[in-house]
Amino acid sequence: MKKIITICILTIVTFLAFAQASFAISPSPTPVVSKIEEQINNLKDRIASRVAQLNLVEKRGILGTITDISETQFTITDMSGNNRLVDVDELTKFSTPSSQKSFGISDLSKGTVVGVVGLYNKDSRRLLARFVDVQNMPKVYSGGILSINKTSFTFTFATVKSDTITVSVEDVTKTLSYTKAGGLVRSGFSKLSVAQRVVVVGFPDIHDKNTILASRVIIFPDIPANPKIPLVKPEDIAPITSTGSGKKLTPITK
Repeated sequence: MKKIITICILTIVTFLAFAQASFAISPSPTPVVSKIEEQINNLKDRIASRVAQLNLVEKRGILGTITDISETQFTITDMSGNNRLVDVDELTKFSTPSSQKSFGISDLSKGTVVGVVGLYNKDSRRLLARFVDVQNMPKVYSGGILSINKTSFTFTFATVKSDTITVSVEDVTKTLSYTKAGGLVRSGFSKLSVAQRVVVVGFPDIHDKNTILASRVIIFPDIPANPKIPLVKPEDIAPITSTGSGKKLTPITK
């Protein structure tokens, strides 16, 4: 009798346990997209958008002359004659070799030659400047010699536009002479003469805008100066009378 009662009790307990387990394991509806999948999809979209932006932007440098300027942007004409729009922001750094003081976009002006490095947007075709450096570019002048100062190693010459410019011949200046027979050869300051045709390559003196610090001086002894330039010919220079010997001395021009 006890065995029968025990078996019945075990049967009832086992039935109740399975019944509870079956209710606990009842399936629940599964969501279409889980939170993890949503985060992965959002990350993919952000990466794709960033890649598209990076494909539109590249680092680029431009050298040119400023033709228009405002508080936040300026336009430059590059060496090929193309106009480029340049934007500046609070991260843009400016520099100039002629000044050690604080320098910014307000110090730039039309006609200034600058080198710009920044981020170029292929879509808008604008350059967001990161560095703007004022370039001290050499200038080239052609004209005829008016006078020579052998003490200070300078000479003045006039251009076709009637501009009178003083040229300072420095230790680093290379003086060359070109003739049809000999070609281009090394020369010197002593070979300069009045009314001679010359080409000067140099930089403006920061202390005197009318003086050029020459890096190259090329003499053309076989080619007369442009007739439009009013020059004093060597034979027109009045002789200088010396004191003591009574002889008339003519200035040495060669």
